Amino acid sequence: MTAEQFCVSVRDGTHDSPRAVQHGRYLVTSRHIIGGRLDLGNAYLISQEDFDAINKRSKVDRWDVLISMIRTVGEPCLIKEDPEFAIKNIGLFKSRGEVEGKWLYYYLRSPDTQQIIREQSRGTTQQYIPLGALRDFPVVAPTDKNEMRGFVDILGTLDDKIELNRRMNETLEAMARALFQSWFVDFDPVRAKAEGRDTGLPKHVADLFPDSFEDSELGEIPRGWEAGALGDVAEHPRRGVQPKQIEPTTPYIALEHMPRRCIALSEWDVADGLESNKFEFKSGEILFGKLRPYFHKVGVAPVDGVCSTDIVVVSPRTEEWFGFVLGHVSSDAFVEHTNAGSTGTKMPRTSWGDMARYVVAIPPITLAKAFTAQILYAVDHIIVSIHESRTLAPLRDTLLPKLISGELRVNDAERIAAEATA
Repeated sequence: MTAEQFCVSVRDGTHDSPRAVQHGRYLVTSRHIIGGRLDLGNAYLISQEDFDAINKRSKVDRWDVLISMIRTVGEPCLIKEDPEFAIKNIGLFKSRGEVEGKWLYYYLRSPDTQQIIREQSRGTTQQYIPLGALRDFPVVAPTDKNEMRGFVDILGTLDDKIELNRRMNETLEAMARALFQSWFVDFDPVRAKAEGRDTGLPKHVADLFPDSFEDSELGEIPRGWEAGALGDVAEHPRRGVQPKQIEPTTPYIALEHMPRRCIALSEWDVADGLESNKFEFKSGEILFGKLRPYFHKVGVAPVDGVCSTDIVVVSPRTEEWFGFVLGHVSSDAFVEHTNAGSTGTKMPRTSWGDMARYVVAIPPITLAKAFTAQILYAVDHIIVSIHESRTLAPLRDTLLPKLISGELRVNDAERIAAEATA
């Protein structure tokens, strides 16, 4: 059957460009669909009047499925909560209900379906898929709704584990950021000791902090610390490599693989077909997107690989400084510094020279080591979760066609999913 037969209707969002406002409702576009979910981090706001006008034509409801129609064509997203946004240049599959919405979402994500979407896409400089192609898009689904429900429950088990990993990684990163801010920006333990208050830290950690401040060229810093720059404790290992030197299966990270404001780098490609020079990086090194640095693309490499030369590889000069370096390089203040010093108007870039000059208050190495010991727990857990999710996602995509064809029974699929998520 076609998508229009499977759904209540198939529509698209507005093609207009409503004016941005300070306070209003979100307008989302194809670029906000990332990894099967909506990222509203950089979506702009429109007036209630424009929001209502768009929704007269293409209102999104819970359990509808969205699909990107321009640029990165074919990215689906299942709406699991009551939406508070309008859509522009996004395909909208109006679902008949929860089960049908989930099925369509998994079906659209499957590799075979994605290949069909690519074949139906048009355009050279910018890809797009026409609304007519979405309406006529072939959908294969069980005729028995109970059977369909069983299928989506199995696939949902795998998806739930992937989502749990993502949320846990977000929590660990937030905790690491908060600890860095407290210790090395706000100097909370030093202020507590100076005021005679309990630091709330174990004694062996609290003893690493002084109990007073002193003046420096940076202003007031903890006594015994030094005014310095990021380059004093970090370096840019320029391991340039030519395409012919790179094995085709080598992991490859480009800017499009790096999420904004998130150190968990869960996406990468392989180096097969690369035609220009790249940088080598090692697992655990820090990658910083230097092109349009205001996008705040900073992460910890979960594998050894190569990256675009629009990415700066950053490494602590010694392992004790890892947490300190990561905390600064991933901070808003550092990103603002690199953006202010970037060159170029349409495509501004920062450089390692500018990054290395970023001024910091440098603590004793014993304190840096103690902080890194705590941060490494979070980073290691994040990397393990990334690899687990990258194993579960292909399993989910492999199960779907086998369930559709009858090659795999529901009971067998349930057992496989349970074993994978145990």
